[in-house]
Order: sequence, then C-alpha cells, then structure tokens
Amino acid sequence: MKKFFSALSIILSMIMLAGCAGGQTPSESVTEAAETQPEATQTLQTETETTAESATETLPETTEETKVQTMRDKEKLIRVLFIGNSFTYYNDMNQPNGIFYNIATKAGYNVEVSTVYKGGYYINQFLDPTDEYGAKVLSILKSKTKYDIVIVQDQSANPIADPGDFYQSVREMKELIDANGGEMWLYSTWGYKAGHSSLSTYGKDTYDMEYKLRAAYMAIGQELNVPVVYAGAAMSDMYRDNPKHDVYHTDMKHPSAIGSYLIAWTIFATVFGEDTRELSYNGSMSNICAKLEKAIAYDVANRDNTPPAEYLTSSVGIKRAEKAKADEGVVDSTKTVMLTKAPAGELLSVITRSSTDTGNGWGKLNKGTGTFSGIRGDKDKISSLEYSDKALTDAQKTDIADIGYGVSVIGIDHMDSSKKGTQIDTNAGAMTSVTNLVNGHWGSSYMAALYFDAERYNIKGEKDASSPYTGLITLNFTEKKTFGAIGYYSGSLDGFSQVQDVYVSDDGINWTKVESACYDARLTALKSVDTAALLDPWNSNKPTVGVFFDMAGASGKYIRIGIISGGNIDSNTTGLMEINTREIAVYAK
Repeated sequence: MKKFFSALSIILSMIMLAGCAGGQTPSESVTEAAETQPEATQTLQTETETTAESATETLPETTEETKVQTMRDKEKLIRVLFIGNSFTYYNDMNQPNGIFYNIATKAGYNVEVSTVYKGGYYINQFLDPTDEYGAKVLSILKSKTKYDIVIVQDQSANPIADPGDFYQSVREMKELIDANGGEMWLYSTWGYKAGHSSLSTYGKDTYDMEYKLRAAYMAIGQELNVPVVYAGAAMSDMYRDNPKHDVYHTDMKHPSAIGSYLIAWTIFATVFGEDTRELSYNGSMSNICAKLEKAIAYDVANRDNTPPAEYLTSSVGIKRAEKAKADEGVVDSTKTVMLTKAPAGELLSVITRSSTDTGNGWGKLNKGTGTFSGIRGDKDKISSLEYSDKALTDAQKTDIADIGYGVSVIGIDHMDSSKKGTQIDTNAGAMTSVTNLVNGHWGSSYMAALYFDAERYNIKGEKDASSPYTGLITLNFTEKKTFGAIGYYSGSLDGFSQVQDVYVSDDGINWTKVESACYDARLTALKSVDTAALLDPWNSNKPTVGVFFDMAGASGKYIRIGIISGGNIDSNTTGLMEINTREIAVYAK
C-alpha cells in the first residue's frame, strides 16, 4: 500500500504543470464579488523532488556587486500599506496575513500589513475622494497612523495605455504619502501570457509588454526619486527560464500560486534588502520551486533592471490629458438612470418574421415557427461581413462603418478571431464580431470582441483628437422608434464599455444625447437585473448579467453609442480600446 501511494505521489508530481507545491497553504484568496474574478486556486501539494527534476531548473547568474539594499530594523514595528487591485491581492499575496506577511515574519521582522484594493482599479481612482476606495485611501493616509512603507500598483496596462494618467497619478499619490511620512515604493507588474486576447494591444509578446511597463515605472521612479520593485521582471525571468513552473493563472493574466510567491519574495527582497536565498521558509512551495523563486527574487532586487535602450522613456513634463470639450463626452453620472428590473417593452434590436426561410442572416427560432435576426437597417443586412483579426484595410473599415447596416462601427481596428461564430445554421453564413452586437444569440462563441484604433472621433464620426470617443457603434432601426431602455447581455459586468455616451438621431447627421443612458462604471457601480425575464429568441439560454439604462422615451431612427473607455476583455483587464460583450439590447418604451 505504501508503494501504491508513493507511486501515486510521483504521478501527481509529473502531471502538475506547476510542480511547485509543498508545505503550508496560505489563507483563502480574497475576491470581490462585483468584479467577477477568476477563481484563484492553490497548487496541490507534493513532495516528490527527483534528481532529474532538479536538473531541469535554471537558476539566475546573480551579480553580487550591482546593488546593496539597506537592511530594515528587526526590532522595530514596520507598518506596510499596499494600494492596488487584483495584481496586489491575488492568492492572498499581500493581504494582512498573506504570503508577503508570512515571508517577512518568518525572516524575523515585526510587520503589520494593511491593504486597500479593488479589482481593476487605477491609481487615479484611489485618489478620488468621491470613490469608496479613494475615500478609504485618503482617510488612511490622512490619519494619525503612520506607514513606514507604502507600495503602490496601477492597473495592469495603464502605464502603456495612458502614460500621462499613470505619471500624474503617481505624482499625486506621492504627495499624499509624503504628507503621511511614509516611504513610497512602486510595484511594476508583468506582461500578459502568450495567448491572452489583450496582449497584442499592449505589446508584441509577453516580454515586450513587460519591458514597456518596466520602462514607464522606471521613468516616473527616476523623476520622483521613488524606488521600484520590478516584480514583472521576476515573472518574465521565471516564465522564460523555467516555463514548467507556470507563474500564470489559467486566465493568462493573474499570477498562479507560484507567481504570487515569486512576486512576494521579490517585493520582500527589494524592500527589505534581505538575501532571500539564505532563508529557509518555503510557504506552500516545494524546496525546488522555493529555491528558484528566492534566487530570482534576490537577483532582480540586486541587479540593474534597465530595459533595452529602445524602451527607455522619460516621464518629465508628461501629464494627464485635459478633459474633453464640455459639450461632448462628459458623462454626468448624476443623470444616469440604471434600471433595477428587466425592461417591459418590446425587444427592438432583435427582429422576427413569420417566414421559416433562412439565409442572409436570418436564423430559425428555437421554439415555434418563424425566423429572427438582429436589426437590418436600410440595407436589410445586420452588418458588414468584413472581418479580420489583423489590422483592417481602409476599404474594410469604410464598409463596417456604413450606417446603412443594422449595426455599424466607426474606429474599429480588428476583431478577436476566437470570438467569431461560424454559422447560425446551414444557410445563414458567417457571423462577424460586429454582427454579434445584435444577433440575439446567447451561448457558444458568438461574441462581439472589437478592438478600436488609436484615433479619436467626434459624435459625427469625424476624426477629432479633442473628442473622447475611441469608437462609435451605430444602430439603424430603419424607421423612427421610441426607446425605453438600452443595455447589454453579457457574461459578467466587465465585458462591455465601462464609460459611454448614448445619442439618438432621425437623420444620422444631427445627434441628441440621452443623459439617462450615459454612464461611467467607475462612478456608478453596474448592477444586473434579474435575467430570468430577459428574452432570448434563439434558445432557452439566459445571459449571466443584463445591465440596462433608461432611454427616457427618446426617439429616433438611429442610436449611436460613443465608447469613451472600453470594457474588460477578460476579468479585470480594463482597457481603453476594446469592447467584448454578448449583445447590445434595445427595448421599446
């Protein structure tokens, strides 16, 4: 029997991708229910460490003389405050009794760890006194409690997507921390894993994205004389040199348990100046994995992490962009009216007819007779069938932007090929990401995964750098309708645009804003209605969430949605230039 369990242990060790677990398991990871986080699971435990396995590990060649950290006083209580999002708290990484805390206390330090976090948050939100978590940060930093070390992390792509906002937010945060008497540190994050749907937006590959992030953190750190923890560099090192020990969660963005330990060791080695290679504590990692993590953490903490010359940049003089024109794109959230129950009117964005004939975008209903499709527009077609997961040509963009279709998009750059449906039925033909905006189909891979270009557009669809809109989605209802509600069916509260304006028009030229349907998810928490009452003519499936806004009886032939900030391609990956949802739904009054 002992031989059986021994053999079973070896088999488990071989099939585990990470192969790193052992010993103690950290406390359960904290998640925010409203953020729809992917489940953060710990790797199973195993103690099987063969000579052959050990031989496959690649330890860094550390240069001892590069940098010497100042050791902290072990007799003194050291208060550490972390400010960030899921990249800070994942797998209990930097929680009050989490991985970092255990590493520090096992090394003999008297530490007290506090955290203010919210999934997907930006530093600028933590500076906003009207935001729940911003108010908490301001209260903490203005309290009598003084923090010795304050470690700050921005949204995972913001230093690349909007460096002006990142730099200015760091400057403002430093003023608060300085006033509190704390020592500010920046925490530089990592590139998304190869295969992640947003990676191409921010870099050519994982390392390219990480270098860009590293350069941005380094630039503002040098400007303000604020030290940086290059956790992203440590993640890149392990990912490149020891891929068997997967540092990524299955969502290809958040850290796995291995990644979380590596990050915590890197923060500790950098901020506390310890030679982590000499410490015996392993947490829940095996001896082999812990040895790798400690060696990489020490190396990153004691080397020059300057990225290649082509990535180097300066933050000096770069500030947050000024707000858009007062008459365009400024969402007054006090006028937003979000519905608390499913709309009562007719669903207008999906249309039906009695004929059972299919083709040209018409599909058979799941129950009863007849067919359905998304709105058809003047062209009697849902949308352009132009499609590419690469950059679209000007001709393709022009066709996709034609408001004669039922749904059209201005500013689109490319689509996500993995979200392209193949056929509704044998006669219906291919569905594109644009068609999927109003296709009425919940399930399978029929999703609208759109990536916008780097241009800005005014509400008329003209290129205008002073306008806030990165993309415009137009719905053509063929004739004038009176609208009761507009919203989204999706799998989570993250998939659709996070900041948008909504307009109506009779002629497609002159546009009137519908204030009650405009919203900013950063200021108004999105809430789903009870989806049991939502209509899905294609099948009996129901969307996970449905969020709707009052159109207040506005009327027109067209609705145009001005996307100011895109949604989350995956949980917590808020971007400025993407939208990833199941369906836009419009209801009659």
